[in-house]
This record gives sequence, structure tokens and C-alpha cells, in this order.
Amino acid sequence: MKTNTLIIGAGPAGAACAIRLMQAGVECLLIDKQSFPRQKLCAGLFTQKSQKCLRALVGNEKYDECMNNSLRNEEESFNLYGKDHKLLVSCKPPKPITLIDREKFDQWLVNFYISLGGQFKDNTQITDIDFVQQTAKISDYEVQYDHLIAADGANSFVERLLAKKYPDTFKKKRKSSMCMEINVDKDDLKMDGVNIFFDIVPDSYAWVFNKTGKTCIGLVKLPDHDFDVNSAMRRFIQELKVQHVEKYPLRGAMLPIGAYMEKPYHWNTLFVGDAAGFVEPLTGEGIYYALQSGTYAAEAIIDKGDTNRLYLEKTKYLTQLIDKGQKYQNMLESTSKRNLFYRHAGKHPNFISYFYDTQIENGCLDSFWKIVLKYFFCKK
Repeated sequence: MKTNTLIIGAGPAGAACAIRLMQAGVECLLIDKQSFPRQKLCAGLFTQKSQKCLRALVGNEKYDECMNNSLRNEEESFNLYGKDHKLLVSCKPPKPITLIDREKFDQWLVNFYISLGGQFKDNTQITDIDFVQQTAKISDYEVQYDHLIAADGANSFVERLLAKKYPDTFKKKRKSSMCMEINVDKDDLKMDGVNIFFDIVPDSYAWVFNKTGKTCIGLVKLPDHDFDVNSAMRRFIQELKVQHVEKYPLRGAMLPIGAYMEKPYHWNTLFVGDAAGFVEPLTGEGIYYALQSGTYAAEAIIDKGDTNRLYLEKTKYLTQLIDKGQKYQNMLESTSKRNLFYRHAGKHPNFISYFYDTQIENGCLDSFWKIVLKYFFCKK
């Protein structure tokens, strides 16, 4: 079997790449080891920049269809809590915070790709890849490709295989973070808005917000932090006074926070989304980076130039956003800066709303002090 581009992983990164290639008339094969539709551990934050990216990819009409199919809910308030669950600030961003159902969202993207004439094989496991001969072994047959897209998540099989075969020339991204999450019935816990809790886990945060008919509870454990994440999660649930906790098993997944590849390629292989480590460190947002990096990879292939160089140039904006988010994340790891934030956040809820809108929703690259100046200028 031959194809121009073999895409491993049918999440938003792989699907976005496949869609863009099909739109340009480039033959591709999209595969995933799981059967679709499949459950996916994800908070589902769908920021304004994610929405713009999806509109550009599928067009306004199909965008509306996707949202009608996969929109979970929209929250009006953004609330931050400090020590002992003390409310620090409650604000209302200019636009509602959009949350999507990843199972439905991912399935819609795959279905749209198929509607363009694309080939999709789920429940399909890659067993080996010959990166020199450019062939991938799948069960009892092989696929020959010109380009390979690794869109297979934080714990990427392609990444591990390259690191094993070419340890001197390929550098893996660093260890990923651990995300824990449960979804409980609203009767067992009801909390409006998107709620972020500090001081639940070291140097990171936890969250609570509504899903369709459920309340989502989760937290992030950063790499190289030595504590029992399951116990921390159970303790947080207990502090929230969740009823009937025995009904809810914990679920976990790896999240490559602040661990992106400096060179997200190797020969004819491009890494996209979580596989490349493209995740926002402050919020853990990954959907935007998945959609955008997948689109960038496809455009680099379509260009027919130096694919690796073009892809690196296109993803520079993403890594700049990630680097900036890492600076804010580092502030959480500083006790003095965190305490300073605790003292002043409640006095400036409108600034918190402005910061959320510009930095998280729309991906502004301005420095913190430039944001402050713009905020006060806008007030005047």
C-alpha cells in the first residue's frame, strides 16, 4: 500500500493535517490504534484562537455544524481560589468560555475528512517503522509513504521508536506531566463557572467546571514532583464534599506541559500536537496547538519545498506562545510571586478578565507589563 502522507493518530492534530491535505488534493492515510468514537481525557477548553483556527480550516458553515454537534457548554464566569479554597477573584470574560465534548469533536473531524474522500482506518496498530525505506508495518501488510506525521499523543510510539533506533541524532521531549480527572453527576457536585484552585498540588492547580450533565474535576501534577497524585486527587474531591465518591474511578493521562521538541521532525517525519509537546504550560490547553500544528504540517508538505524548515518556521509562533506560558507557570512555582498574586488579584478582577481574554483566549505575545499598560490605556 502506498500513500503520499501517512498520519498516525486521529485526534485533532492528525485530523486537521489530513483535512488540509485532502483539501489540497494530496493523498493521505489516517490511522488510529483505538476504535472511533473513543473516549478522551480532556477538559475541552476551546479558546477563541482555536475557534478561528477551525473556521479557517473547515469554513463557516462546517464550523457551525461542528459546534452544533460537539459544543458542551459555555461558562460566563472565571473564578480563582487560593489557600483553603478562599475565593480570590471572580470575573466575567468578554466572551463565554467555550467547552467542547472531545469524543464528539474528534469524531466530527474524522467524519469531515472522510467526506472529502479521505481514507481512515481505526483500531489499527503500527508495529514497526523503517524510517530509511519509509515504510510502516501494520499487522500483515506495509504502507509506503513519502511523509510521516506523528500525531500519536504525549507518549508517542513514533517518538519512542526513533529514540531507540537513532539515539545519537534524535532527541526526545522531556518527561510529561500527569493529568487526573473525574466527571461526577451534578447532583453530587454543582459548581457554576470555570473554577481554578491553587495550593491543591505543588506548583500547579486543580479545576472544576460543568460538562453536559456532569461536573468535571481534575488536576495536574508537573514532572519531577514527588507526591502521590491519586491521594491528592481524592483529598481534593473530599474537600469539595462530592457525594457518592465511590461511584467515580480516577482516570489519568500524560500531558507534555512545557516539553515541546526544539526540532519537531526527523528526516521525513513531522511531529504535531501532543506528540511534538505543543501544549500551553499555564492552562494545559492542547486543542488549539493540535489544530494549528496539524494544519502547519500539511501546508509544509503541500508547499513541496524544504518541508522540515518550513514546518519549523510555521511553528515558531506556537513555541513563542508556549515559552511565554512557561514564564507564567514559573510564577506559580515562586512562593513570593504567588503570595503577591493572592494579595492583589481580588482588587483587580477586571484586569484578570482582560489577561484571560488576551493571553489565554487569543494568544497575545505581549509582555506582562505591556499587557498592564494596554489594560490601563483601554480603561482610560
